[in-house]
Amino acid sequence: MVADHLPGRIGHVRTRAKLLGHALTRRHVYDVIVVGSGATGAWTALCLARAGRRVLVVEAGRDVSADELGRLLRYDKPPDPVPAQPRQSLLPGHSSVIAPFLVDDELNPYATSGADDYRWFRSRQLGGRTLLWGGVTPRLSDEHFADWPFTGADLEPHYERVERAMGVDKDQPLTAAERALAEAFEQQWPGARVLPRPGVAGWPQRLDEHGVAWPAGASPVLFLHDALDLGAELRTDCIVESLALEGERVIGVNVVDRLTCERSLIRSDSVVLCASSIESTRILLNSRNADHPEGVGNSSDHLGRHLRDHISFTVSGTTDRFTGPDSRMQLGGPYGIYLSLPDRGYQVEGWAQRGGARPGQPARFGLATSAAMSDDSANRFTIHPDLVDAWGIPAVDISFGIGADDRAVIQRAEAEIKQACASAGFEITAVDRHYEQISSYVHEGGTARMGASPEDSVVDPWSRVWDAPNVLVVDGACWPTNPYPNPTLTMLAIASRVCDALTDSWGE
Repeated sequence: MVADHLPGRIGHVRTRAKLLGHALTRRHVYDVIVVGSGATGAWTALCLARAGRRVLVVEAGRDVSADELGRLLRYDKPPDPVPAQPRQSLLPGHSSVIAPFLVDDELNPYATSGADDYRWFRSRQLGGRTLLWGGVTPRLSDEHFADWPFTGADLEPHYERVERAMGVDKDQPLTAAERALAEAFEQQWPGARVLPRPGVAGWPQRLDEHGVAWPAGASPVLFLHDALDLGAELRTDCIVESLALEGERVIGVNVVDRLTCERSLIRSDSVVLCASSIESTRILLNSRNADHPEGVGNSSDHLGRHLRDHISFTVSGTTDRFTGPDSRMQLGGPYGIYLSLPDRGYQVEGWAQRGGARPGQPARFGLATSAAMSDDSANRFTIHPDLVDAWGIPAVDISFGIGADDRAVIQRAEAEIKQACASAGFEITAVDRHYEQISSYVHEGGTARMGASPEDSVVDPWSRVWDAPNVLVVDGACWPTNPYPNPTLTMLAIASRVCDALTDSWGE
């Protein structure tokens, strides 16, 4: 039994008022089940709860305690042994501190094939990967929507709504060293403009109404607690195995209790998938019957295809032009610089003179550069014929490779960044070529792409699955392309747009 290897807590349904011990039966029908409690799941739950809907959020992983959060924020080692993580440990920056917030690879296996070994970094706990999120929130530009079934203007009011809701800060002052870097960048790329890095305000932590400190970008403290206050319910330790089907219709979700392995059905009028770009599509592919023999949404044979991630590298080093750190010590979130270079096909963001050096020593700096991948339908995953996870749910087999043209873009970017840093008097002492370690940036997208026609896409422009319109995909899986800006803010803006349309449809 899986339960023999896991902590002795039972799954539960939670509201902000109390824990409820009732069983979820066929008689308990929700308006909407939201799968996943990360960024898009928590925000979707809040939007729909505000509309007066009966919302249940199901989270595959555990609840998190104040003690766990405190250790994470203090960067203290956990008291318990870390899970088995031969793959998760390859995440840049992995340590025993963040290990409890990534999955156990032995319990959650997957297979890989193709030219490159794809690395799927996963979190399964309340808040998902937002507990480890860097909190950087740029928007996509108009040109990034060229192959989308809507425009940047369509998302404008939703960007504004999300930025207000999460408290995006775009105006933090730069350090003297950052201003020097900005000047060098703008000289190297005439017409480019370096901006303060947009990010979640209040970094690095935010208190909830009970005084518990969370990472400032964590979805529970940003959105989910408010959704629960409005009547939404939450069930943790509740793994969605597949969509529940009656003929062509989706009537809810089939779930497995993470700790007891008990299986049950939860009914709902609609299902919104927010489980991550790969997991949401895994659920669709595992949802099969005579009417959906290849999975719900796969009549076009595009389900699971068009997997993309950002290809990236980071540089770090010192500059003796400045000593550090500056009085503004903050790292992450809105602290640093941001530069978008659409004509070059990549972005640069980072910091300088904010930490890592004592007063009087040369200031330190760090920069991250990311580029988009070209579309390739062969970058895909399927359901493995034999491999299953610890709960008996069929696992995925990921086939993935980066093309020569995409490698050329990021290698050119590396040369250009090195040149710009040298001209500014910033010495690079380390280069981490994440593009040689596929998916290390953890910005995956695609696999249930959005489009204007059911012949070449999985979901319509409003994220409804063509083959099952009461199922919606609003996380990164629905993206038809994966432009280079950090994706979380745009995911939330898409979810806002979808929730408005869904709410309007209920009034018809």
